[in-house]
Amino acid sequence: MSEKSEKYFKEYLSKITDDQLIDFYEDLEWTPFPVLVLKEYQNRFKSKNQTEVLKKLKTHYQITKEKIKTLQAIAKKSSKATKNIKTRGKEISGYIGETITPSYEKNLRILEKLNELNKNGVITPKEFDQKKKELLGRI
Repeated sequence: MSEKSEKYFKEYLSKITDDQLIDFYEDLEWTPFPVLVLKEYQNRFKSKNQTEVLKKLKTHYQITKEKIKTLQAIAKKSSKATKNIKTRGKEISGYIGETITPSYEKNLRILEKLNELNKNGVITPKEFDQKKKELLGRI
């Protein structure tokens, strides 16, 4: 797959205008195949100055390396924030679950549904009786 993509990109580079190639060369770190861009740039503009090309490539490598570090730091902070949100969410859920009791009508609907589950054999009569006592205790 990557060979096919590389071949396609190489053909694409050979068909673009000089200005487009220069744009690719200027934004080398965002290019899918930077080496192909460098080769096409050298071929087209007869750039014999290898040190210029290597310097450009090293510069873009350093820029990319710094961007990766920044992104990793952001990802790490996001991961910590996500954990904190999940933990706090569980605490709040537990608190809400303990302090808010369903209304009378809600308890009756739950009791009716449990009765249906009992009749259909989804829950045992013992489970039904336990929940029934719990719900009736809230009403």
